[in-house]
Amino acid sequence: MILVLALFLALLAAVLTGGKLRRLANLPLHAAWLALLGFGLQIYIIYEPETTARGWLSIHTLALIFSYLLLLAFVWLNRRLPGMPIIALGLLMNLTVMLANGGYMPISPEAVQRVGHEYELQSTEPGARLKYTKDILLPREQTRLWFLSDVFVIPPPFPIPTVFSPGDAVLALGVWLLVLTASHSARWDAPPAKAA
Repeated sequence: MILVLALFLALLAAVLTGGKLRRLANLPLHAAWLALLGFGLQIYIIYEPETTARGWLSIHTLALIFSYLLLLAFVWLNRRLPGMPIIALGLLMNLTVMLANGGYMPISPEAVQRVGHEYELQSTEPGARLKYTKDILLPREQTRLWFLSDVFVIPPPFPIPTVFSPGDAVLALGVWLLVLTASHSARWDAPPAKAA
């Protein structure tokens, strides 16, 4: 959710500061299908979750890790675009904490309670999945690399209460830089020339 909000705010800021959104359509993106497939896998995992994380042999876990590898490959192929190195760092931060905790993003019971999402818990046992997320419930003392997990909470009365990780914040910064830089650069006034 924080990435959607960051993208919306970046687009709004680009317009308000005189940027041209059509320039974003002219960015020379390579292998965009990698990003589409990566996000598609994540959407499937979010909306067809396992009740409890089942470790590395789970199709869901392997698909989630694979989705991050696809996104990292896309970012690598487009690394010369503004913001992409920062986006790569955010993805790596999230992937690192997920790999350290069985393939999912850890979230503490306290964070779930503060944001008011207890109804999304499929169980209160450690390792339980939260509906419509990539999160698993883990107490802080059981979470490896806790500081990289979903530790930032935007609670009610914010219209869309949410919890996010430092990696998500870094990703949001990368998206912000990409949108603002590209929308203000005359370099992308025309589509990239196609190779003959």
